[in-house]
Amino acid sequence: MPALHRFPDEAVRIGRIVAAFGELEFILALCLGEVLNDRDTALRTIFRLASGRARIDTLDALLRPTYEKIGRKSEYVDMLGAVRHCQRIRNQYAHCHYGDQLRFGLFLTNLQDAAEKPESFEYQWRHVDVPLLDQQEHYFLYTLKCLQFLLDEYRVKSGRTGVPHGSPWPTRREPPPLHNPPSQHVPPWLSEDQKRRHIELALEWECSVGLRARPPKAQKAPRLSSRQRREEAMRRKKKR
Repeated sequence: MPALHRFPDEAVRIGRIVAAFGELEFILALCLGEVLNDRDTALRTIFRLASGRARIDTLDALLRPTYEKIGRKSEYVDMLGAVRHCQRIRNQYAHCHYGDQLRFGLFLTNLQDAAEKPESFEYQWRHVDVPLLDQQEHYFLYTLKCLQFLLDEYRVKSGRTGVPHGSPWPTRREPPPLHNPPSQHVPPWLSEDQKRRHIELALEWECSVGLRARPPKAQKAPRLSSRQRREEAMRRKKKR
């Protein structure tokens, strides 16, 4: 991957993010092991599922009722939302192609998204940098702390241990964006027409996700009554 060799600071963070999601899945499966009181069966059940989405959905179906019963529904919902966002971050890097330019930075694009459009094959380039990747890594750490709290909390509430655990519920973190605003990062290797199209699609996407307000629609002229139309016609006739 030449692009990642040219951007080693970004590359090492991306590598950690891709590898870290498996650890989040593992701890979530350990929570199921505590609920079933059978760690091996829980891990065997979950990791026989090939799809990451299927694993998370299955764990949710089995874990949610238990955490509601022990009075930790709110924390559980926050944790699961964080896990799903981490999965989106991880999948972005695991299923993309990269492009770069030393002055403008590292870009990525998902060819599956482009291939789904029947009328054309438009690359939608997205930009990432070290500050954004650091935000994403910190969010993975936050998610890990949420999981550790819930794992230890069930052990205490179920009576498996009488010793209070030392895993506090972490201060809430807002999910970081998947990438930087695309309208502000235009790949320099695009033609002028492609750059205009990139900005057009970027602005449309940013409006759709609430990053910017949609421009106000032009107001239509009020419809004239029959009388107003007759008067307007007479005025035009007189001008002639």
